[in-house]
Order: sequence, then structure tokens, then C-alpha cells
Amino acid sequence: MNDSVQHQQVIELAGVSEGIAHQEEGSPQHPPKFSIGDEVIWAYVKAHDYGMIVDCVWTTGTVHKVTGWHYLVGLHPNSFSYSFCQKDWAYEQDLELLGEFNKLEGKSLE
Repeated sequence: MNDSVQHQQVIELAGVSEGIAHQEEGSPQHPPKFSIGDEVIWAYVKAHDYGMIVDCVWTTGTVHKVTGWHYLVGLHPNSFSYSFCQKDWAYEQDLELLGEFNKLEGKSLE
């Protein structure tokens, strides 16, 4: 199974099959801020769920209201939402690198 087919299956399982666009030549997108394997945290929500980037996609505003990079994050078992959600999608602007967040907050969530 090629990467494109696997990627589409992940997207369909997450319920976001419409509005997903792979990088297209000439599209106005910027490079992704985060890479697969980066540890990130939802920095601007109270629960501060955190985990590791497992995939990323460029989406258009047709479905999501936000055009840009969206990341599939595998939640850490100690994350608040892990008991009912092991993976979740996040907008790029909602995430921060976990290590940088910990330094700024003066604590460790790991």
C-alpha cells in the first residue's frame, strides 16, 4: 500500500475526508511548523493535552474554516483526554513544542 493510500485512509477514519489537499504545485502554503515525531501541546486550552505528531495535512477552508496545516497528534497516556481520545487533530496555531512550553511554564508535563 503506498503512502498516499495510507494517508487517505487515516484521513477518512478521522472523518475529515473532504477539503484535504496534498501539497499542490503553486499553492500559497508555508512549510509546516512541526514535523512528524515532534512532541507538542495544545498551549491555549485549559486541559493542555499533549502528545506526538503522527501526521500532517494541508487543508482548505471548504470544510474546516481554517486553511493551513493540521496535525494528527497521538495523545500521551497521561494527557487529560487520553481515556476517550487517543488521537486528535489540531490546527497549527493551537500547538506549541512541548519542550518550549515546559520551559516557559516552568513545569514538566511528561
